[in-house]
This record gives sequence, structure tokens and C-alpha cells, in this order.
Amino acid sequence: MKKSIQVTALLAAFSGGMFVNWALAQVTASEDPLIIEPTHYKVRFENDRVRVLEGFDAPGEKIAMHGHPDTLMVVLSPFKRKLTLGNGRIIETESKPGDVRWMPKQSHAGENIGDTETRALFIEFKQPAR
Repeated sequence: MKKSIQVTALLAAFSGGMFVNWALAQVTASEDPLIIEPTHYKVRFENDRVRVLEGFDAPGEKIAMHGHPDTLMVVLSPFKRKLTLGNGRIIETESKPGDVRWMPKQSHAGENIGDTETRALFIEFKQPAR
């Protein structure tokens, strides 16, 4: 069964903190970063519309191939990463605290190629765009 994953930047806008099972599918359970890399992702908030994950890794660490639905990423620390996308394309990216990026549904593997810890919030949207 596919599960929906979504996240939002304005955490205060979603009060409660109640954990809700995902209903609509964007990313399969076999792609869920919480299942594939549980030591690198933590749930910070979840409701019926979004799931907020905190992702982190140390310099030199690699994250296995996993998926995210449509996601808003909020960068918490400066970092440099190499991403291998599901289609095999490789990109390098640098981010600084406060950067906010839209990521359409995707699968990727990551590697921290910098000298600082990667820390970011991933606001995953459980329902696809209409």
C-alpha cells in the first residue's frame, strides 16, 4: 500500500502534534526514509495533511536511495551534498541556514561531501497537487 508523505514550514500553523497514519499515496512504504534510514530521520510533527521530518547526517555519511513526496525543505545548518537521483543523474548542492527549497516528488540517495553536519526539515505533503 502506498503511503503519503508531506511536510510544511510553518509548524505553528499546525497545532496538535497528533500522529496520524498516512492515507493518500505518493511514496511507497519501501521508499519511506523513516524505514530506509531511521537513524538519519526523525518525525517532528504529523497530521492528516503533512509530515515534518528532521534529516541529519555527519560529514562523509551516505543515505541510501529513498523517496519523498512533494516536499518543502527548510535548511537548518550549512551543508554540501551529492545527490544521486532515481534516474541516475548526479548533482552537487550547497545550502545555508534559512534556505527554503521546493522538491517535487522524487527518489534520491545522498552523501554529505562537506565538513559540517547536514540538518534540514522536510515538510512532506500527503496529498498530491490538484
